[in-house]
Amino acid sequence: MAGRVRRCAYVHCSKPLPENDRSDKRFCDRACKAAHRRWLRHQAEAFAIGLAYLWGENPKQVVRCPVCGRRLALGHPHRKDKIYDRDSCRQAAFRARHRAERVREAVTPDSAPEPVSRPLTSTNSPSS
Repeated sequence: MAGRVRRCAYVHCSKPLPENDRSDKRFCDRACKAAHRRWLRHQAEAFAIGLAYLWGENPKQVVRCPVCGRRLALGHPHRKDKIYDRDSCRQAAFRARHRAERVREAVTPDSAPEPVSRPLTSTNSPSS
């Protein structure tokens, strides 16, 4: 196939592959190969979400991530009880919860010392 320029299979790259590379090489480097895998996974999830809407599936099967707001279909690629769509969202929610807990602990009246109530006697009564 002389004269035909082979290109990287990743959709957003399409760089020409060197002519002297293997004939079965599809990507220009490992980064494009990993990005292509992520892109395919995203396409599959988007397709699953679209099918869930079209088939009128239970609305509980398509949920939004409370951190980033992206929709995800619960089921095959995800657990049925999944809340966050990515590990970074789960970590961000964890950090936000603990930040709020620290603020709550700092403001609670339990941390203030209790006033000591002593009966008025001649030694500690206010002088007039």
